[in-house]
Amino acid sequence: MAVVSETEVRSRADAGDAAAQTGLAIHLDRRGDHREALAWLRRAASAGHAPARYLLGARLIVGRAAPFEPTEGASLVSAAARQGVPEALALMSLLATLSADWTSAMRLMKEAAARGHALAREQLALLEDPARFDAGTWEALPAARWLSESPRIGVLEGFLPQAFCEWIVGRAKPKLEAARVKDPLHGAQQADYRSNSGAGFSLLESDLVLQRVSARVAQAAELPLANQEPLNVLHYLPGEEYRPHFDFITRSELNEAELKACGQRAATLLVYLNDDYEGGETEFPELGLRFKARAGDALLFFNLTAGGEPDPRTLHAGLPPVRGEKWLYSKWIRERPYPLL
Repeated sequence: MAVVSETEVRSRADAGDAAAQTGLAIHLDRRGDHREALAWLRRAASAGHAPARYLLGARLIVGRAAPFEPTEGASLVSAAARQGVPEALALMSLLATLSADWTSAMRLMKEAAARGHALAREQLALLEDPARFDAGTWEALPAARWLSESPRIGVLEGFLPQAFCEWIVGRAKPKLEAARVKDPLHGAQQADYRSNSGAGFSLLESDLVLQRVSARVAQAAELPLANQEPLNVLHYLPGEEYRPHFDFITRSELNEAELKACGQRAATLLVYLNDDYEGGETEFPELGLRFKARAGDALLFFNLTAGGEPDPRTLHAGLPPVRGEKWLYSKWIRERPYPLL
């Protein structure tokens, strides 16, 4: 296949070829020229080019290398979906879950699958298999068994079915990288007190299975879905750990704007995705509490006191496995809505 030079693509783009404009934008993005890439996408989208509408809309919805303009972004993705772009149909499906419109979400994902979206087909194969997902019992949330009343720490046994645990691990494996910690001055950074790996999922990387779980997390924590930060899946090999730390955000001048906008991390919910390892407990050293769950069980704890202040008794650690590897679903939930990412 002949290789087309950037000069030739630019020439076509300058002449108004929307496909060339979109291709040039993708090329520019790959080398980090996001501002110029965005300009070319806008030109192509304005001409009605469906792939450009999807790519531009997705960026605007989450503000990724683009302004955060979710209303305009959703409109563009919707237009691309009407033009039959499978990725746009899949993203519209995910947007429908944000308002709990699961009927529309499934319909749109089926349309995406029919147009060749491989991940859509895999999601539907799981969600429509009664042997792996019982939709009839899904709404019946298991009751929490409280390990501590103050701070509130509870276990929800059987929170997720085995098939969901396996799905989450499978989605995370290709995305694993060294886990980081939040640094208000330098952004997410690696730290010497955290040696595990992890995989993050923004809305653009989510799927209907993950969205089903997020809705269940909201139900368990009794906090709105909109308040959740993006999902992190954590992975621990033997000897890897996350030493004692807090999930709440330390008040400081650097953190003040974020705390004002989104509030504190009110709650944390962890789902244990496997149990074929030794060690690896979750420890609360201030409470003398260590906990290890079965696959599919969830641990829910609230990081704030009844008065809404950060609770130092929620200091906790992910202890290292001594044999086998540990997989964990991790979700932080804020006091107020968190921006889509």
